Amino acid sequence: MSRLAPRYRIPLALSLALLAARLGAAAPLTDPLGAPLPAGLHLRAPALYLVGGPLFSVWDGASMLSMTRLHGFLLGTGLLYLLWRLARLTRSGNRAFRPLRELGVLAASLTGFVLFLALGILWHRPMLALAGAGPDRVVVDFHSHTNVSHDVRGTLMSGFDVRANLAWHRRAGFDAVFVTDHNTIAPPAPADGLPLRCPGIEVSAWRAHIVLLGDTLPVDRDPYSRDWGGLTRLLAVSDYAYHARSVVSLPEYEQNHWERLDSLVAAGLDGFEIVNASPKANELSRARRDSVVALARRTGRFVVGVSDHHGWGATSMVWNLVPVPAWRTSPEALCGRILARLDQGPASVQIIERHRLRADSRWPSPLTPLGVAWETWRGMTGPLVLSWLLWIWGIRLALDARGRRRRGIIPPPQSRTS
Repeated sequence: MSRLAPRYRIPLALSLALLAARLGAAAPLTDPLGAPLPAGLHLRAPALYLVGGPLFSVWDGASMLSMTRLHGFLLGTGLLYLLWRLARLTRSGNRAFRPLRELGVLAASLTGFVLFLALGILWHRPMLALAGAGPDRVVVDFHSHTNVSHDVRGTLMSGFDVRANLAWHRRAGFDAVFVTDHNTIAPPAPADGLPLRCPGIEVSAWRAHIVLLGDTLPVDRDPYSRDWGGLTRLLAVSDYAYHARSVVSLPEYEQNHWERLDSLVAAGLDGFEIVNASPKANELSRARRDSVVALARRTGRFVVGVSDHHGWGATSMVWNLVPVPAWRTSPEALCGRILARLDQGPASVQIIERHRLRADSRWPSPLTPLGVAWETWRGMTGPLVLSWLLWIWGIRLALDARGRRRRGIIPPPQSRTS
């Protein structure tokens, strides 16, 4: 039995770590404003997602990282690799160091890691969807893009048109999505059930991105991109000139206008993004988020969470629930009813976000890979926990069976031709 024990150290350690994380389990979904969630709201996992639970959930955990956390993820993965190889060399005792073998292991590891990243970024894989919102709440995304945006066109996502955008949101459980391309309007596309496409545009103004929600025409950004006066003029005229509600986007308002958010409101701003799933916009700390929420409540502005999706990957981090009674009876009027609801201020939208490793978490940057695993485990549902345990022990048992066969304990299958 003592000879078998070392083989089970890794799966046993992983299992104990997973169960320890579950002792401090976190809710998979929360409202950043602290309101209780609707009864029955949950994440629905496709069958293939559950079958490959460890791989899909780690992809999700990495996809929800901020940009600084992504840098930590890369650094931490490199450090874990070095520790692994040093441990192997230490256990090898007096055996000679073989540089060519180490180069081969390094090349294979790099290839596997790059493949993991590439599949996570490029594959529109099975994804968790929000379910259980009820008949009188609409699940909405207020900010997304297609291939007419300059930062999608000409990339590997150049085929991400309106239909692809809507298909991505359908798989994530959305009922309506505002397509808000940069300074232009995506062409019409045939409707194919839910989610419904709602109109909008993202205007590149002076040191800020302003999302206009509504049936706007293309906007000439030049008058609004020259100076502070141009930015405030856009906010002042957005209601009557463009028939739109204005939302200031992350990360620009935090980076460039943090000290004058009150002035943006006074100029006519209607709402704030406080959750944005784009890595560079996912840096907002919880303390700063709460200060924006306090400003919105004080001034009667609404707050939203957005995907800011540009076609990469298949992880939805945030949804919005907008109360619209019996909306399925007249879906053609839904976009207008959503916009009318926004006029009711902070209580008009409930933001739903997933549990994840945040930019302001206490995990040190080099330990980001461990933090991703820990927070993923804390926020998992029961079926995903079972999937992880089955993979952990299934791999170990498969390796044991292979070893026994090689040693002749299990005779190889007889050839049918013998």
